[in-house]
Amino acid sequence: MRLFVALPFPAAVQNQIGTYCGSIETAFRPARPSWVPPQNMHLTLHFFGELEVEKAKELENLLSDAVNLCPPLRITTEGLSVLPAMNRPRVLYLAARIEPSEPLTILIDRIREIAAQLGAQTDARPWKAHLTLARLKLPYAPNLSSLPKPPMLRLYIDSFELLQSTLSPVGAIYSKIKRFALYTDTSTL
Repeated sequence: MRLFVALPFPAAVQNQIGTYCGSIETAFRPARPSWVPPQNMHLTLHFFGELEVEKAKELENLLSDAVNLCPPLRITTEGLSVLPAMNRPRVLYLAARIEPSEPLTILIDRIREIAAQLGAQTDARPWKAHLTLARLKLPYAPNLSSLPKPPMLRLYIDSFELLQSTLSPVGAIYSKIKRFALYTDTSTL
């Protein structure tokens, strides 16, 4: 099973971002982009890669124990950017600011520890909040400041999801395995 953990976006937000992508599609045509379908838009917390079914069950249990590390999150989308760098773009993304950031960092660190514990893929690079819009087959990007501004969205996310990615000729198909509710501190309500 090809698995990852992500912060889900509501369908209305996914569609709004998808509409925006349609408005900038022509500008990226020279890069031969592969656009992310709106229903697949999310913020990845960690990609585990291929895991056997037994390890996937263990992963579910370990993730259940990690939910108390982070409260619900406020996400604000920001501007467009590319990875790894403007002079060799391969991924077009929408930047995001997430609050509170410290508990999220603790959660991501724990998820990375879980990945190492299970012998799954790990990543030592600092985590960067970004919503992938397209993968660019050729290293080309127009002047991003000349494009229409992306919608500034504010979201409240109260869970993360364990998802399975099944590769197909038409692209990845994501299936939710389990939703994990982030803890709510009732003392601040």
